[in-house]
This record gives sequence, C-alpha cells and structure tokens, in this order.
Amino acid sequence: MFPKGEEFFVASVRRHRDAVKDMPELRAQVKGFIGQEAMHSREHRHLNNRLHELGYNTVRADDMIGRICAKVLKMRPRRLAIAATAAAEHYTGLLAETALDHEPTRKILFGQEAVEPLICWHALEELEHKNVAFDVMVASGGRYPVRAAGFFVTTTALAGYVAVEWGRSVWQDRGKITRAHRRRFRRNLVRQRLISVHFAVEAFKYLKPGFHPDDTDTDALIEKWRIELADIAGPGKSSDPGAISATDSADPAGQTATV
Repeated sequence: MFPKGEEFFVASVRRHRDAVKDMPELRAQVKGFIGQEAMHSREHRHLNNRLHELGYNTVRADDMIGRICAKVLKMRPRRLAIAATAAAEHYTGLLAETALDHEPTRKILFGQEAVEPLICWHALEELEHKNVAFDVMVASGGRYPVRAAGFFVTTTALAGYVAVEWGRSVWQDRGKITRAHRRRFRRNLVRQRLISVHFAVEAFKYLKPGFHPDDTDTDALIEKWRIELADIAGPGKSSDPGAISATDSADPAGQTATV
C-alpha cells in the first residue's frame, strides 16, 4: 500500500505549500518531507514489483489504495486531505516507533534479511518527519473538527483496506494454511505490539485537544537507528539507508520468497 499512499501524502502537502511560505523552518521541513516520501514510494514500488513476480497480487492492492486516495483528495472541505495525511503520519509514526523499539514486533513482521533494512530505514524517516503534515494542516487553518474528521477518514480507510486485503489473502491461501501456521499466528499475535490495546490507546491520543506529534520524544530512538543503519551500510558505502535497500541488497525483495 505504500507507493500510492506516499504519493497521496506528497500531493496533499503540496496543495498547502502557500500556507508555509512565510515559515522558513517549516518550509524546509516540507521540502525534506516531499523528498523522503518520494524516495519511500520508489523503493516500495521496487519491492512490490518483486513481490508481484513471486505471485503476490500487489497490482490489485496498489489499485485499491490509489482509488481510495483519489477520492479523499476530492473530498470537501479542501483541508480534509491534509488532515487525513496528518492522521496517517500519526499512524506511520506509531508503527515506526513500535517496529524500531520492539524487536519481537520487528522480527515477526519484517525479519526477513532482505526486507528488514528497508523497513527500518523507512521507519526512521517516518519518525524524522512525523510532525510535518500536522504542522502544515495547522498552518493552513485546519482546526480541531477538520483534524478529527481526517483521523476518522484515515482510520476507516486504513482498517478497511487492511481487513479486505488480509481476508482476500487468507482466503486465496486457505488450502495451504496448516495447523502449524495457525499455532504460529496465535503465538505471534500476542507477542507483537501493532495489533494491541496499547497501540489503539496511543492512536486515539491524536484526538486529544492540544495533541502534537512531538509530544512523544523519539530523538534517542532516531539517533540509535541512524548509527545502526550506518553500520549496515558499512565503510565506504552510502550512509543513506535508502541506498542500502535499493543497492546493497541488490533488490529490496531479492530474497522475499518467505515474506
């Protein structure tokens, strides 16, 4: 779902660039945000193409999320799209923080050797710009009702999309799912933290009046993973983890047959 989602984020932020023209710090953050999201979209499209070669129906999934995003961009009020993006960035920030800070979650969901660096790089950059869409929304005049509406649009679309795609995948592979798979699923479900009461509580903090994405300090986590990913790149290689996923692994999904 990432490529079309990232394109939607960029489009919704660009729509309100005029609102930050007299705010040099936020304007610079917007430029960095757009560059990072464009890179994310490109790298995840490489991954999706490889997964498609392995038999996963990423084309259908990509088309569905694209149609959802196109509808949100046309919704009124016009600020609803940036509000939905701010809410989506809240979710991706929580996902990123959980994946980077909780090793069992990261290993259960993304532990395949060729994929984990890509996900960690993406997660790191999500934490770096977690405030940008929210601040652009506020600068454009988006008040609490619009923020709340954007949150409910994003929550509904995200939950619905994931549920539909998960259901389709399980149904299509129903003949291949064994008792051992089901046991492992139940065991991993209680070990990971993305589908949990704690995650839901953190997600709905977005609706608190006065909320801001920077209320949670993730600076130490960001610095830790900058060092971790630089070590993965190794001496003489690019320190940009995006380059790790695209080149050092040869193909972000070059070994994803077990994903």
